[in-house]
Amino acid sequence: MNHVLNEHIRTYLKSNKVSNPINVTLTQKQSVKGQRIDDISSEQNFRHFKNKLNTKVFGVRYRRFKKQLQMLVIREDSPYHRHHLHCVIEQPQGFSFEEFHTLIWKVWSSTKFGYNQIHIEKPSSQEREDGWLRYIMKDYSKSDLSTSIDFENSTVLNQCRL
Repeated sequence: MNHVLNEHIRTYLKSNKVSNPINVTLTQKQSVKGQRIDDISSEQNFRHFKNKLNTKVFGVRYRRFKKQLQMLVIREDSPYHRHHLHCVIEQPQGFSFEEFHTLIWKVWSSTKFGYNQIHIEKPSSQEREDGWLRYIMKDYSKSDLSTSIDFENSTVLNQCRL
C-alpha cells in the first residue's frame, strides 16, 4: 500500500512543480543545548527560516497579503547522515542567483538548528530539475515518503487543489 501511495505522491509533485526552482539541501545541528533534533523541531526550525526568508524577500507583503515563495520541503534522517532537508525553493523575481544564494545562507545560519553544510544550486536544465525531484523523493533514505514531506512548510502544495 505504501508503494502505491508513494507513487501517487511522486506523480502529484512532478505535476505541481515550484516555478523558477533552486535546489537546496539544508543540514541541521543534531542537538542544541540538550535538545535533539526531531521531526517536530525540524518543522519549527524550517518554519522560522521560511518566515524570515519571505520577510526579507517580500517585506510587509508577506504578512499582510500572504505573498510567499513556493517551496517543497522533504526531511531525511538516517543513522549515517545528519538530519537534513532537501528543498526546492522558488528564486524570486528581482534577485540574482548569487544574491538569493547569499540570503538563503544567512537566514539558515541564523536559525536555531541551522548547520553550516548547505548545498544550493540553480538547475542548468529541465533534466537536472527533474533529476533533483527524483533524488529528493528516493525511497532508500526514508521509511515512507508521505511522512517525510513537510506538508506544513511545503507552500507549493497549498497553492494546488488536492
